[in-house]
Amino acid sequence: MIDRHAGTFPSRFLRADGQRTVTANERVVLSLLSRRGAASRAELARVTGLAPHSVGRLIEPLIERGLVIEGAPEIAGRGKPGAPLRLNPEAAFSAGVSVMTDAITLALVDLAGTVRAHVSAPLDCDDFNAGARQIAAMIDGAVAEAGLDPTRRLGTGVGVTGYFIGDGARLNPPAALDSWALRPLDTLLADALGGPVWVDNDGNVAAVGEAMLGAGRACPDFAYLYFAAGFGGGVVARGAPLRGASGNAGEFGSVLPEGWYQPNLENLRRHLAEHGIAFDGLRTMLRDVDLSAPAVEAWLIRCTPSLNLVVSAIFAALDPAMIVLGGRLPPALAERMIERILVTNPARRGHHRPVPRLIPSTIGSDAAAIGAAMLPTRAAFFQ
Repeated sequence: MIDRHAGTFPSRFLRADGQRTVTANERVVLSLLSRRGAASRAELARVTGLAPHSVGRLIEPLIERGLVIEGAPEIAGRGKPGAPLRLNPEAAFSAGVSVMTDAITLALVDLAGTVRAHVSAPLDCDDFNAGARQIAAMIDGAVAEAGLDPTRRLGTGVGVTGYFIGDGARLNPPAALDSWALRPLDTLLADALGGPVWVDNDGNVAAVGEAMLGAGRACPDFAYLYFAAGFGGGVVARGAPLRGASGNAGEFGSVLPEGWYQPNLENLRRHLAEHGIAFDGLRTMLRDVDLSAPAVEAWLIRCTPSLNLVVSAIFAALDPAMIVLGGRLPPALAERMIERILVTNPARRGHHRPVPRLIPSTIGSDAAAIGAAMLPTRAAFFQ
């Protein structure tokens, strides 16, 4: 897995050896608690296959460090009551930033996966340094507003629309983000924001958010379609993001041959303008658009051949259990897309290949910011 970040974790999150936040076995336990919400020592032993005394040796240091909290024993069937173990939400938090062509979205997410703050604002995109200062001020303001201890921030994850060019954390975004293009964003943003910074494209981070806090918690193998000003996505395999050799796995818009219609939301905005329904940007459109308008239905009809091709290609190449439609796509619009999509799946001897479930994102339009916030947390504590 490509790890594009700059900086090191604050010392308070390191073990006594000063080199690791948690051991490999501790990551297993913390990941299980993240997915399950709570579990007793006996449940952890049963799921991991470790002996109860081994689980105890793993849990005690995590409790001492304040990463895990233990509740009062609960009676569940026969035997000795088990005390539920949970991740301590106050132990740490991360900031996640989604940099889009027209806006910045920020989320602060604690160790237990709760969104503690959410802020969105138009992006000052003409100058990278101004944009970086804007992000830093948004983080500081959100941390203070949420009443969080700034020393407990693990770091910042940043999702930027665009693709990697194969040279570190340099992305090639659309023209609206020209001042962000081809720069070493990890080191530049680490200097501007303080602490370690992880950088990935928006489709990948949205898929991470869905994997850790959305529908992916119950489905470790899925593809994520990211709808925004552009059209892309991400892939999660066995619970981990699949980024590819250059970090560009999930660039599903590239499946479409030249001349095919790109089913992105900027094209929806243009389509609506052609039908007399004008909006000055995506933020305004997504806030005010009437999804029942005939022009929206006409756009869905126009998108369907492209979506059929992309979904069929994902199905054939990746065989995921699930395909999630998300990004900035309203869930109601995702549902209508799903109703129309037809997957190429010819029968043989009366049998078809098992097809993936198609569902709207359960996180919604904040998936990229939430997923970006999970990058430092995942790197520090989870598998």
